[in-house]
Amino acid sequence: MRMRCARAALAAVLVLFGVQVHAQPGGLVSGRLLNSLSGEAISGATVVIEELRRQTTSSADGTFSFTGVPSGNYHLMVKAEGYSSRRTEIAVADAASPVTLQVDPELHFEEVVSVGAEARSQFDSLQPTSVLSGQELAKQLGSSLGETLEGQAGVTSRSFGPAPARPVIRGLDGDRVLILQDGQRMGDLSSQSGDHGVAINPAAAQRIEVVRGPATLLYGANAIGGLVNVITNDIPTHSMTGVHGNTTIDLGSAAAEAGGAADIVAGNGTFAIHAGGGGRRSGDVNTPLGSLANSHSRNGFGNVGAAWTGAKGYFGGSYGYDDTRYGIPVIEEGQVQLTPRRHAFSLRGAGENLDGAFDSFRATLAVRRYRHDEVAGGTVDTSFTNNSGELEVLGSHRAIGRLKGSLGAWYLDRAFDARGEEALSPAVDQRGSAAFVYEELTWPHVTVQFGGRLEHTRYAPDGESARSFTTGSGSLGLLFRPAGADDRVTVALSLARAARIPALEELFYFGTHAGNFAFEAGNPLLRPEHALGFDAALRWRGPRVSGEVTYFRNDVRDFVFRRQLSAEEYEARLPLYQARFPSRELPDPEGDFPIVENIAADSVLQGIEAHGDVRLSSMLTAELGFDYVRGTVTDTGEFLPRMPPFRGRVGLRYQRNAFQAGGEVTGVARQDRVSGLETPTAGYGLLKLYASYSIQSGAWLHTITGRVDNAVDELYRNHLSLIKDMTPEMGRNFKLLYGVKF
Repeated sequence: MRMRCARAALAAVLVLFGVQVHAQPGGLVSGRLLNSLSGEAISGATVVIEELRRQTTSSADGTFSFTGVPSGNYHLMVKAEGYSSRRTEIAVADAASPVTLQVDPELHFEEVVSVGAEARSQFDSLQPTSVLSGQELAKQLGSSLGETLEGQAGVTSRSFGPAPARPVIRGLDGDRVLILQDGQRMGDLSSQSGDHGVAINPAAAQRIEVVRGPATLLYGANAIGGLVNVITNDIPTHSMTGVHGNTTIDLGSAAAEAGGAADIVAGNGTFAIHAGGGGRRSGDVNTPLGSLANSHSRNGFGNVGAAWTGAKGYFGGSYGYDDTRYGIPVIEEGQVQLTPRRHAFSLRGAGENLDGAFDSFRATLAVRRYRHDEVAGGTVDTSFTNNSGELEVLGSHRAIGRLKGSLGAWYLDRAFDARGEEALSPAVDQRGSAAFVYEELTWPHVTVQFGGRLEHTRYAPDGESARSFTTGSGSLGLLFRPAGADDRVTVALSLARAARIPALEELFYFGTHAGNFAFEAGNPLLRPEHALGFDAALRWRGPRVSGEVTYFRNDVRDFVFRRQLSAEEYEARLPLYQARFPSRELPDPEGDFPIVENIAADSVLQGIEAHGDVRLSSMLTAELGFDYVRGTVTDTGEFLPRMPPFRGRVGLRYQRNAFQAGGEVTGVARQDRVSGLETPTAGYGLLKLYASYSIQSGAWLHTITGRVDNAVDELYRNHLSLIKDMTPEMGRNFKLLYGVKF
């Protein structure tokens, strides 16, 4: 009796969600995939019976079939480009029937994130993510990485003029946000100072991925706030035949800007080669108050790569060179320029579907040779070098029942040196190593993640005492997919204990640093930060509505931040500075810049992020979102410095076939939760307009995008700009982009 009732209940649920099961002798499971809005057949979709690990592809009329399927209960997974993934429970009995699946067009969670142990959908990620690619990347493309990403949820931009803008994630900046290129560290010095830029042209990116929240388990201490991965695919990773490539050209009016990038890949099915390059030039930026002197920039880059590609893996290498020159406004009457140059060598290999204990692996070796000069009035005042070698190995073991995961190891060898007027530390050698484990237990509707990382780092400054740190990080996560939601709702919970080793500049810098408007006093006795972070995310998607709301809280013990000293505090610390830095020149309390020191205090950062997409009609979609973060010192309640203000966005997008047009209004609140002598910043509103059209001509796909940033020429100031009190941000900017793929 109970069995008959259970079968009747299951049948009712399946009918409710549009799944009709009809059994035929011979164990045949067949069906058809339809667009839930238009009723059109979906071809080329991947259909998987999860428990049997069998898959097939839907035909032109949307039909699919499996033969020889034993009787039982299964989960049928459907994945198709442009559509939400769909997981449906089916019961296969002695009599089988076709399965009719209504699959929803995807509004937001289409992209796959590759920075984890294994690639996975944004909808199924344990942490909040953002991905830019294709037309969406063209709509957001800026002259710097920070400008390109500042419209994403939870991401703002630190700036010192347009060229050195760098992403800030949930109010965390510098050494707490890791920037990667194809999964490897950039090797530049952008985390050290506000006037140091990220050594990459965003026009070279095929896609950009952002992880918000601690990513220390796989990527180490520098990812305690999150990470950004710029994917250029310099090394081919898949077998290909023929020639493929793409080109992007963009023009901007506010700084007389012109840039472009191109790459081409050719292969014969076994070997593939890649070549790419590009450049960018811009003049001084126009603001509503006039031109910002010495804000010009120019950049050029080139790269080559080659790889052997097989049925189960690849191995290859690449070489790239970046050469940039940009001006720093305001400092020394606008006479300072920086000249970053970077050589990047990489070797990478991976295997999948292997026999034995490990069914896949990846290994990378990255060697970076970075140098930049700070030039004042045509004379080199200071030269910086940062040479590094990095090795990472990751192996994914075969499933043990429901347990699947990865083991890995990492090693870093770094040599930093600075010579000249702003040589704020002696030469420092850094060695780092780590071992980590990442595991998941998976059931049809629940995934439990756990893992840990043990990391050791040693700094050896020339002529001064060395520091060594050994830290541990761990995480526990839960991804819940309610059965009744038919794969339209996920709840992601994550608890992470993350450790960050103090950065070289926080420990050993001591001297005048015009790029941060301060005399900086490091503290070689700083202890590692230990953060307990919690994320709770609710995601939903349907044929007409999708969205995500995330709450996060980060309790950080010994959070390191800069604090300005009074004259009395400076006098009291003189004996301490003489003992810590016996060979350094002590600051003049009456000098041009205030004296700041790195201190540590227990702190809390918490906030909320949300976005939503609403399909108003077959062609019109509304987009909305907001983000907010608040940082305070636990004991005193004082505000942490340089926290982004509340921000809200609302937009409207019209799309018909390959044409789309729309606008977005961004409102930013006044920021008066400031620290020390930090000044409040007034709120403002910005309007962006855009239109894009794609044309297919044979094997060539042409895309033209027009954009107007700050359309009403609003005079506003970015609270995270180091020069906000002296100059506003860019005024109205007309942008034209052309891209072609073949």
